[in-house]
Amino acid sequence: MRVFKGYGNIIKRNIGMMIMYICIFVGIAIVIQKSLGDTGTVEDFSAVKLAVAVIDREGGVLGDTLKSYLEQEQTLVEIEDDEQTIQEELFYRNVRYVLIVPQGAQEAFENGETAVQTIKVPGSSTEFYLDAKINSLLNQIRVYRIGGFSLDEACGKVLALSEHKGKVTLLDINGNGGQRADYNYYFAYLPYALLAGMIMCLSTVIMAFKQKEIRRRITCSAVPLYRQNLAAAAAFLIVGLAVWGICMAVQAVLYRGGAFTSTNGIWYMLNSLACMVVAMTLAYLCGMLANTMGALNGINNVVSLGLCFLGGIFVPIEMFGSGIEKAASFLPTYWYSRINGILGDYGNLSAEMLQSILKGLAIQLLFAAACFCVTMAVSKVRQRE
Repeated sequence: MRVFKGYGNIIKRNIGMMIMYICIFVGIAIVIQKSLGDTGTVEDFSAVKLAVAVIDREGGVLGDTLKSYLEQEQTLVEIEDDEQTIQEELFYRNVRYVLIVPQGAQEAFENGETAVQTIKVPGSSTEFYLDAKINSLLNQIRVYRIGGFSLDEACGKVLALSEHKGKVTLLDINGNGGQRADYNYYFAYLPYALLAGMIMCLSTVIMAFKQKEIRRRITCSAVPLYRQNLAAAAAFLIVGLAVWGICMAVQAVLYRGGAFTSTNGIWYMLNSLACMVVAMTLAYLCGMLANTMGALNGINNVVSLGLCFLGGIFVPIEMFGSGIEKAASFLPTYWYSRINGILGDYGNLSAEMLQSILKGLAIQLLFAAACFCVTMAVSKVRQRE
């Protein structure tokens, strides 16, 4: 009990650091929620409008049709027909795309030649989408012309056709309406808060007990080593459960019940608990390995950021090569992210999905057990020293 109280007293002195990481994480979660809208979910899709300038040097029906077509989905901007002005507007991103209809454009179009010219921001991918849209419009006009319509009639029919929008309904084949719940993104970034906060808070406690004078006094006491380690584990477990409870309460407040209202709520809880256990064992190990606060900061950055990047927390694992993905499969964050992805994509879990989730939870706990065993070995070696 004395060892447990000693750990508790030192944890109280460093709890502010843990609260700081939780506040940072909650702030990020609030920003993500606000970016998704007041309801926290994206209920409607709308294409991004680009600033487009149309310079019609001919003043014919083809130029008017292109203007009307682009105005339906883009934002038209008026600029002077001057080369230097065009370059300046593109450089300062006042416009992202300039369409030029030169003299003789209609005649060139009738002859099957290039009818328009485009100037766009170099290296941008979105402007190539506009190229495809314009080419599609011109091809539709050609089809009507081949069918015997005049140019005016063809342009009118193409514009009327472009105003018709198809209604799209997402089929609920996976039980979540075709989109992830807002709180799923909260859980997606939760490992970084747990890893970074636990390591900085709990490792500091271990470093305090590693001081030579304190270590010698504890070694001379009648408390055996295994009871000392159990007392430390109990203190860490209480802190971990308290932090986990705070994180769960925050997501319930931010997302109006959050995972507690989901049919997969129990799996969200178990996955985050497994991640918390991993964070505690890593904090214990880092505290045993670090001797100074500078070293601890370095270890914390490498461990927390490294696990989150390679495990698919910050960057989707699909963006890495197959070799990196195979190596990442040994990391607990990889399986945490994989489970969170399944829970976000599917509201109704099949037997195969449940098996994959249980496998991921088991690997996380096995990783935590391995870290704890390594920590015990390091502790034994340090005691003999």
